[in-house]
Amino acid sequence: MVQYKDRREMRQELASSGYSMEYLDEWQPKTTLYRHAPGMTVNGDIAFPVGTEVPNVPGNPDYVIRKSKIGMLPYPPSDACTCRWCSGRTQSTPEVIPVEVSDGLVACEVDGCDWRGKKPTLRTHRYRKHK
Repeated sequence: MVQYKDRREMRQELASSGYSMEYLDEWQPKTTLYRHAPGMTVNGDIAFPVGTEVPNVPGNPDYVIRKSKIGMLPYPPSDACTCRWCSGRTQSTPEVIPVEVSDGLVACEVDGCDWRGKKPTLRTHRYRKHK
């Protein structure tokens, strides 16, 4: 059961994510979300590209809040979108060239980055750290 304090916090979080304040009281049982951030596999490969439609998901507020934190929003991505994923995509991403260090480990070659790790995680590192 949602208490008044929890309901107020949900409303504030939904409003900061771009939803209307009435959404909490009038939510649809099912909705469609769009990926603003790519869905990645464990190896760092992109499994679901940006703009992928995810239909028939629960429309309750706590679920939508959780999904909005990982880049799934109820409107498609566009050049005019101001979410953190779309605005990060419009900026240029520096080229990351892996350099073998030892025992299958690679290092990031971006100036000022001292990251070292396994080769599959370099893609995730590049996506998250060097937008």
